[in-house]
Amino acid sequence: MLANIRVRENGQSRFLCELDLMKFTKEQVQERINERGLDEESFFICGFPEWGVDTIFTLGKAYLLKKIIVDLYEGDEFVVCCLLKQGKSLVDIATRTYRFLTKDEAELMEKLLEQAEFSSVIHFFYKAGSWITAVNSYIEKGVVLNTPKGFYVDEEYFH
Repeated sequence: MLANIRVRENGQSRFLCELDLMKFTKEQVQERINERGLDEESFFICGFPEWGVDTIFTLGKAYLLKKIIVDLYEGDEFVVCCLLKQGKSLVDIATRTYRFLTKDEAELMEKLLEQAEFSSVIHFFYKAGSWITAVNSYIEKGVVLNTPKGFYVDEEYFH
């Protein structure tokens, strides 16, 4: 979780370093900030170059993102990276947990609709008008996350 770190001083910002947030605790980083005579208020994360994500986070929010990766995704950054690339907020990322389901669209729809009444399935596909629209309706609602690795589904959907 390599982060670009910048510091604001006198109305301008300057690049400070790249920092792997997975290797250091928030307290260690804060201690180093203090050692260098910097104010934590002026210290900010301006993106994650490994992920191709440019976003601004405070140190606290960046470590919340780390906690989400470690606790909800067992250290796997992939889903969080995809969500950030889609412009999802930290609140959105923290309140939904996605789990891998399949690479196959047909299997995805089968799992999503397996508890539905047959007549409801017929009505759903009639309203959707096409297979693509049916799949996209779940993506647009945030139930399904379509990634290069396949389809991930919000854990809450099956509960």
